[in-house]
Amino acid sequence: MTQKFALALHTTTTKLELAIAEVNPNSDRSSQIYIIRKQQSWELGRELSVQLHDCLSVFMDDIAWIDVAFLAIATGIGSFTGTRIGVVVARTIAEQLNVPLYGIDCNTIERQSQQSEPPLSLSESLLSIAHEQWQSGIYPSWQDILPIYE
Repeated sequence: MTQKFALALHTTTTKLELAIAEVNPNSDRSSQIYIIRKQQSWELGRELSVQLHDCLSVFMDDIAWIDVAFLAIATGIGSFTGTRIGVVVARTIAEQLNVPLYGIDCNTIERQSQQSEPPLSLSESLLSIAHEQWQSGIYPSWQDILPIYE
C-alpha cells in the first residue's frame, strides 16, 4: 500500500509554516492515525508571494504530489495578502489532485494549539483539526474554502 500524506499551509502571518504528516486512512480512532513527518517555517515577511513556491518545492522534496490525501489551509483572520496567496495555492493544488481541502480559521487553530501540552505549532494544530474532519468523513470541496477577513 502506498503511503498517504496530509499537507498543511499556514500563511496568515509573516511566517510561512508548513507541516506534512503520514496518514493512515484505514485506522480506527483509537490507534495512532497520523505521524508528523516534518514541519518547517520560514520568516518571509513581504516575500511570501515570491518565496512560497520555492519553499513548498523544497519542503515536498521526497514526497510525490500524487500521495497527498488532503490539504489544510489557515483561512484567517490574518494578513490579507498572505491569506489570499495561501488559499489560492492550496485551492489550486487540491483541485489538480482532486483531494479535499480543509479551511480552518485562525481562532480555532490557536485554541487547538494551546490545548495541547506542550503547545502545538500553528501548522501542527491546523493539520490536527483537518485530520479529525477527514477521519470523520467530511470532504469539503476546494471551492468552499474562502479566506476570512475582518
